[in-house]
Amino acid sequence: MRESEIIGILKSEKNLYGECPTCGESFQLGKAEFFYGDRFTPLAKTKVDEWVEELEGRVEELKERRRKAKERATVATTSVNVGKVIEKILPALPCFKYNPQDCRGLFDPIDFIHFDGLTEKGEVDFIRMIDIKTGGAGLNEHQRQIKNAIEKNRVEWSVYQKKV
Repeated sequence: MRESEIIGILKSEKNLYGECPTCGESFQLGKAEFFYGDRFTPLAKTKVDEWVEELEGRVEELKERRRKAKERATVATTSVNVGKVIEKILPALPCFKYNPQDCRGLFDPIDFIHFDGLTEKGEVDFIRMIDIKTGGAGLNEHQRQIKNAIEKNRVEWSVYQKKV
């Protein structure tokens, strides 16, 4: 039996029903637009053309989203790298409000420990942890934990000495 004969039988039979794969509702097969291969009915051809156009639009949208994602990644990487440079040179800039000679760099997980008064008075009045942020950056999880430990006075002094 040829495809056209099968399609003819399905269209002529009044008691055959199908189920829409999209919405799940039943419909009479005789009212459906049947076609085989690339021999579309005019209505089927119109629908296929609409789907192809929609898919082409989605492909273009995905390409644009991919391009924008790459741009955002490049900007983010550049921002992080600039931030790492700035955090290392900031104590040498006039806008830095602490004595740069009193700062010792750690850079990870925090940028500096500041020993206030060490250089000018020869005695430390205050110890401060400094982390430098650029843009809208915030503390990461480890930095928040360090901040919380300091604020809760969970800090101690210890000396490690190995006798030789």
